[in-house]
Amino acid sequence: MDISSLTNTTIEAIHTFACDPVHPAWVNELTTPIATAMAVMQLSDGRLVRIAPCEVELDPGKYPSLGLDVMECDAPSLQWQASSGRTYVMQRLPAAAAFVPFSVQSVAESDPLGEGAVSEIVLGSRSGSRIVFRHIMPPMTLGIALARPGQVPNS
Repeated sequence: MDISSLTNTTIEAIHTFACDPVHPAWVNELTTPIATAMAVMQLSDGRLVRIAPCEVELDPGKYPSLGLDVMECDAPSLQWQASSGRTYVMQRLPAAAAFVPFSVQSVAESDPLGEGAVSEIVLGSRSGSRIVFRHIMPPMTLGIALARPGQVPNS
């Protein structure tokens, strides 16, 4: 999915599975306050968009780079059945409740990890609020940060 297509859309909710604190051994300047496996944005037009950490094969002779996979999905994507038979259901992210509805005015992709793949997506609103999705350590962890202008993320 072309992430720039989110410009001029409205996010009604952000759904995630359980969020856990990042182990102190993995915390650095790129770590976000919220860590999860993936997130699904519910848009006002009814679409669901999944953002998940991934590995990107850029050079067959090297380890894959850490990136983000963004794709439209459907309602069954809000559930996951473990091999144990237990079903996990995504819930609305409580920290995002004060940020939605969120009118996306800008979309920026970057590579703060310096590995050659898009590993960060920043959604901005007209008021300057931001929703940041970033592939953080340990690998395959999605970080989320929410901030209003002049505010520390997630405070």
